[in-house]
Amino acid sequence: MNAPTVAAPLVYLVILNWNGYDDTHECLESLRGLAYPNCRIIVVDNASSDDSPDRIAAEYPEIELVRCSHNRGIAGGYNAGIQVALQRGADHVVPMNNDLECDPLFVTQMVATQQRNPGCGMVMPKIFYYTDRDHICSAGGYARWMPSNIVMRGRKQRDNPRLDIDTEIQFAPSYCLLFTRAMAEQISFDEGYFFYYDDWDICVAARKAGFRIIYSAQARLWHKVSRSTKNSAMGLRWWKVFGQSCVRYHRKHHDLRTFYIYLLWLIFRETVKGNVRVFPSLFAGIYTALRADLNDDLRPEWVK
Repeated sequence: MNAPTVAAPLVYLVILNWNGYDDTHECLESLRGLAYPNCRIIVVDNASSDDSPDRIAAEYPEIELVRCSHNRGIAGGYNAGIQVALQRGADHVVPMNNDLECDPLFVTQMVATQQRNPGCGMVMPKIFYYTDRDHICSAGGYARWMPSNIVMRGRKQRDNPRLDIDTEIQFAPSYCLLFTRAMAEQISFDEGYFFYYDDWDICVAARKAGFRIIYSAQARLWHKVSRSTKNSAMGLRWWKVFGQSCVRYHRKHHDLRTFYIYLLWLIFRETVKGNVRVFPSLFAGIYTALRADLNDDLRPEWVK
């Protein structure tokens, strides 16, 4: 007698779009060749000011489009899609950027990694640079000389055997992640972050709750790197929001002494780069966040 067939877990991909039709279109086209047999797609539009959501809806009637009434940022946009996925019965949810090109087997590999690792609540794939195809953008993250100084494993390195092994990691950037249903029901992105540090924050929360984070070495994607913020004309606004997020992360998970040490290092780094013009915006964000309560909503209107 043949053994009964075990159905593949239902996986929902949650893709963020904000004025990014070209990237979202390319990402969705790469997903047409997906090998995983039980996968559905949600595109969350973060209140785009262009026609990208209408074009996406017209060209991809098989996907579910969730339209936000206002730009909720990365954390809020992901949460909106994740909640819909859970309502639809998802076993796993994969929040992911729209500026990714996807290998056909990446979902299959991420699910297999999760199933091989008891207690795993989060999986991240191997992320390459889009324009430098065999060089690593991230294979996970770890804290270096101070607890909030997080660096990427393998960054800018050519792919190599050391990075071909599934590994438990401390941090995973939110370019693309797989969440189990158990983790997604218990932990969500903190919408107090408009962007930046939202991924480090959820990794800390996941590990504190007892969930393991595993790097899936055979799951591969190619990332265009920071396309959403580069699409904005307000580059200095990025630094203001970064300052707010940086303070929030340190207040939640470390302390202000650690923050000030990190800030001194950041000032030194940007001064060496000749990037001192960003300091007024950075300091404005820091000042606002230091004066605020953690329950205050500091998210700016990130619009053109």
